[in-house]
Parts: sequence; structure tokens; C-alpha cells
Amino acid sequence: MESVVLKDGQVSLEDIAVPEIGEYQILAKVKRAGICGTDLKLYTGNYHRDPKAPPVIIGHEFIGEVVAVGEKVTKAVIGDRIVAHPTYSSCQECTYCYSGEFNLCSHRKRIGFDYDGVFAQFVKLHEQQVYIVPDTISDDAGALIEPLSVAVRGVYKADITPTDTVLIIGPGTIGLFTVLVAKQFGATVLVCGTQADTDRLEIASQMGVDTTVMSGDLPSLLKKKNMNIDIVFECSGNENGVNLGLSVLRPKGQFIQIGTSSKLTNVSFMDIAYKELKVTGSIAAIKEDWHTAIKLMEKLQTKVLLIVKKYLELKDFKEGFEECLNNGGPKVLFTPRETENEREAMIR
Repeated sequence: MESVVLKDGQVSLEDIAVPEIGEYQILAKVKRAGICGTDLKLYTGNYHRDPKAPPVIIGHEFIGEVVAVGEKVTKAVIGDRIVAHPTYSSCQECTYCYSGEFNLCSHRKRIGFDYDGVFAQFVKLHEQQVYIVPDTISDDAGALIEPLSVAVRGVYKADITPTDTVLIIGPGTIGLFTVLVAKQFGATVLVCGTQADTDRLEIASQMGVDTTVMSGDLPSLLKKKNMNIDIVFECSGNENGVNLGLSVLRPKGQFIQIGTSSKLTNVSFMDIAYKELKVTGSIAAIKEDWHTAIKLMEKLQTKVLLIVKKYLELKDFKEGFEECLNNGGPKVLFTPRETENEREAMIR
């Protein structure tokens, strides 16, 4: 099967055997798969992975159709459309696993990084990862449930009320989806970005955000309109974005860090201390977030699909990655083709 593989720090298209499944595993035909920021970092070599780690098929955002199930699988049947959270396994013994927060387990293993991912014609999953997608959600929208679940987790970390004014920094996929989730609470939502984000700020406007603004113009806008920022969702992972959010947040405001970075960041601790800010991190998503994301996707999918820019086959993966890197994205979806050879191999 065609697969986009990370090997020795390089990403290439390879022909890989269709995986065999065990008794609790599921084989799914990948229908759509989205390029994530983590995939871009793997592609460019800017994401730490043990150089001695074996080759791996990358990618974790997708929707697929079940084509085979292990004999003890109970969560899905052949023909189901499914999505899956990236965590393939965790220790099942730590405090976080017991509380359902497997995203915090130090032994967490993920598809697309530790195990083969979804930039392929087929993917092998453990049934505990899988969620059934209702017929009311299209394949295109279904492929974006994973990033929506990340936004759900971040937004639900805050105590949002309809009277709040919310600032979202960084209009990438997660930032734009954070707009959609935050608007469900009736809050006033602002999004800021840089000149490179012009197209994405326009998408934010189409999604229903109240105000878009360039980062450099934000302080003067808030002063002019006499606005207080109650909650900040920092989705860029950029040092300037972090400090901008801390600086404009009102005393006792809430700051939720969703964006990540592998670089050390200089943070203005004085803003945190002197304004008694409530600072919280948010990473990935847990089962409750996925269930919420699926329900939200049923009514938000028209707006969600505003971010999709291009559809490509796996053989054109380089074009997809370069599109995201050079043209500001925001989203490319792969549509893996299926050949007769792969179908026969899967049936066997």
C-alpha cells in the first residue's frame, strides 16, 4: 500500500504491506487524512524523535471505513466509518490513566509517531481508540474531528460565560476551531494574527468571529474600544503570542495555552504574578472531548470545512506539505486511492 514514511529523518513515499490485525484490532481504509502541525515538524525535522527509532508512517487526523476486525472486537463492525484518537496505548496503571486522562500518561504511544499512522491506504488501530462517525457527518468533516477535539479540550478548560470577551491568538486550524467552540458559549470572540495570517483571519470572519486584528494593533484596539480581555486561548505556540496574551489579559483573567513549541520561551512572569492570572495548559484530548467534538461537528461542519484548501493523493504528499509550509495553509486533505492489489491483500 502507498504510505508516507518517516525514515532516518526523511519523509518519502514507500510501498508497505497492508498490516495484519490482532484479536482486538481494527483495519480501516483511510478515506481522508489531514496534515497537522506535528506532521509538518516531522517533515522539516523540527520535531524531536529518537534517531534510532524505526521507520513509521506519519499522520493521525483521518476518517476511515472499517474493512476488517479482530475476533474480539466489539466497538465496530465492517462498514462503519470511524475516527480514532492518536493514543494507541498508555500504561493503564498511572493516576492519569485511571482518571481517563491518557493524554498525560508518560508512557503514551501515538499513531503517526510511535506506531504507523494514517498517511497510507490502510491503518491498523486498537478498538479502544475508535469512535463511530454518524452518517450526518461528511467524510471531509469527519477527517477534522481530531483537531476539533483538541479545541474542545482547550475551551472547556476555561469557565466561559456569555458576558466574557475572549481572545484567540493564532488562527491556524486549532485556533480557528477554538473560535467555533468558544462561540457556542455566546462569548464575544476576537482573533489576532500576523500579516502571514491574512487569509486565515478572513476565514475566521466567515466563521462568525466578532473581530479580527493584527497582533501589533491589538493593544490600541482594546484601548480605543475600552475592552477587557477575560480569557485568552494561545494557539500559536509562539513566544510573542504568549507574552501578548499575558499583557492584555485583565487581572484575574484566564490564560489557556493550547499551542506548543519545541523551543524555550521567555515568558513575562510579572504579568502572571501582578495580575494573579489563572494559567492552564491543554494538550490533545480525552474521550469526553471526542464525544463532544463529534456532536459539535454535526452542526458546525459547514463552517469547519472553510479551512480546507486542497485535496491531494498520497503520491503528491510533498506538494501538500509545501503548500502548508509556504502558503499559510490552513488545511490539506489526502484522499488515498485504493488499488485492486491492496483490496486483495486486505481480504486475505
